[in-house]
Amino acid sequence: MKGLIKQYLDRGVSRRDLLSGLAAVGVSSIAARSMASSLAPFQAAAQQQAEALPSWMRVVEGTGGQLLVEQLKAAGISYIFVNPSSGEAPVFDALVDEPSIQIISALHEGSLGGMADGYAKASGKTAFILCSRPGVTNCMTQLFNSWKDQIPVMLAVDYPGRESDGQDAFEESDHGEVMTDPITKWHWIAETTEKIPEITRRALKFASTAPSGPVFVGFPEDILEEHAKATVMDQEKFTVSMRIRPDPALVEEAARLLLEAQNPLLYTGDEIVRCGAQKEVVELAELLGLPATRPYGSMGWSKAFPTRHPLYLGDYLTDMRFPGRVDVMLNLGSRLPYAGERLKMRPSVKLIQVRQDPTNLARVYPTEVPMVADIKMAITDLLAAVHSMATPDRLRRIRDARAPRTHEYTAKMREYRQTIAKARWNRSPISHGQLAVELESVLDKDACLVAEIDSGRTMMEHILSFGGDDKQYFSNTGRSLGWALPASFGVKLAQPDKQVVAILGDGAFLFSGPQPLWSFARYQVPVTILVMNNRSYNNERNRIWATRGRQFQVGRDMVCYLGSPDMDYVKMAAGFGVEGEVVREPSQIRPALERAKRATASGSPYLLDVHVERGGNGADSDWHPAFSVKSLRTRNV
Repeated sequence: MKGLIKQYLDRGVSRRDLLSGLAAVGVSSIAARSMASSLAPFQAAAQQQAEALPSWMRVVEGTGGQLLVEQLKAAGISYIFVNPSSGEAPVFDALVDEPSIQIISALHEGSLGGMADGYAKASGKTAFILCSRPGVTNCMTQLFNSWKDQIPVMLAVDYPGRESDGQDAFEESDHGEVMTDPITKWHWIAETTEKIPEITRRALKFASTAPSGPVFVGFPEDILEEHAKATVMDQEKFTVSMRIRPDPALVEEAARLLLEAQNPLLYTGDEIVRCGAQKEVVELAELLGLPATRPYGSMGWSKAFPTRHPLYLGDYLTDMRFPGRVDVMLNLGSRLPYAGERLKMRPSVKLIQVRQDPTNLARVYPTEVPMVADIKMAITDLLAAVHSMATPDRLRRIRDARAPRTHEYTAKMREYRQTIAKARWNRSPISHGQLAVELESVLDKDACLVAEIDSGRTMMEHILSFGGDDKQYFSNTGRSLGWALPASFGVKLAQPDKQVVAILGDGAFLFSGPQPLWSFARYQVPVTILVMNNRSYNNERNRIWATRGRQFQVGRDMVCYLGSPDMDYVKMAAGFGVEGEVVREPSQIRPALERAKRATASGSPYLLDVHVERGGNGADSDWHPAFSVKSLRTRNV
């Protein structure tokens, strides 16, 4: 009988032969069938072991935490952004002997979200966050920014164990994963230990596939602790390329419209950067003499078109003084301005749109030529179509009719902005224009600027140069405050050989910490942190007072003044082990920037508390509602 069973397990005999052989030695048919069923799993395991697995697949046995770490390793994850929780202990145990994955700790889950977003933007890779389940809501403030910018981030948490599911257990909420639904592409709770690698692969695939975005996965504590055997596979076998060529007929129609246009406009978006099409978009603009714009401030996180280029106009406005009434507009890879009560684009404009995101393509504005495609491939095909439809002489005439006008206009605007900056030179508090000029002269040509500013944004972004061979620009469109400080950590982690400067308002700094500075000190992250300190939510006050309500009428700022007491950001930084200095006078700017540059070159972060001007209605006032809890006491306790 033993020989017969061995033959069956080795697939030397069939199930029918096994049953016949067992019957021959006196085993009843019922007992024989039961024995065959019990042997089936062993036969499958023996067969799997006998077959050689491909190099991209392997069977791993261990705790759920070990299975998760092995799958992350197979996905090329190098960093795990962590705020610890006891339920994640099996994951941390598995990382003890895994040198290829580095833990990055933060003191608050919001910092994890900002770090992950900055890292993903600067590296082009999916970022992985691990935090406790009650910390999800903290992380969601920055996950919202990743959602708006379509950045690949996987957020994982230790979910309540299955035995207590639905019992209002410790740190449990019913269907906690659902709270992430509006700002994730996918959310899931792992059902068994064996499925951890599969679910992780699926989450990473959804996060990274364009249009990318955040995902959420809950791993119950008990399945992280349990032992199981599961198959780990390389993530590349689940990577879906979205490098899609556009419809040739639509490309020809777009080329025809651009060639025949009287006053065309190019609208450039973040998908140009994501698809690596920066050189191609400049080539197209120069070929056709297209003036280029980008989304207005809060609608784009990158600078896809070189801001020093003579065809670059700056932010798109509804009624642009130049080039005037547009008849054809080409949108490459951006959301269009939100409409509000009226469209920000005239219905007469013939709109051509190329997007990777079909959901936002032709979502609000009527579109003459809509194309779902990889931006780089679309521009390449559009260039070929233009060359095939127009002779070199015709292209020269088109270019000469458009480009010189734009060159003249942009040269005048650059001179005008420099004049404005010089007119406010050597003022105290420091003007945004002078700070921008000093930054431009000190920063490396290929520096990364991580920006979260509102006051003075337009002036600073027009004076500083970005795109092409100049500096890289990182921001966010979600505008959930507290992003830039931790995001600059992530950018430096992704591009350690580039100078990284975080420039953020005092309000944004206070939203994020200052606790992210602890991570900067622990991991020796050499970033210059420039806090634009005007003791105010300055632009928020301007927007509130623009309604001409009671605050404006009596000159009283009820909510936006941040003084009394004034905050010392250098002392805050020192408490977390980061050096810095206060910059109060214009003459101090350049020396302070140079000291910061030397500090970061030596490997240390450095913070500058720069006292800048406020602007707009009520800018000079320090009035705020007086209130004292002390005065409410009836006895001195």
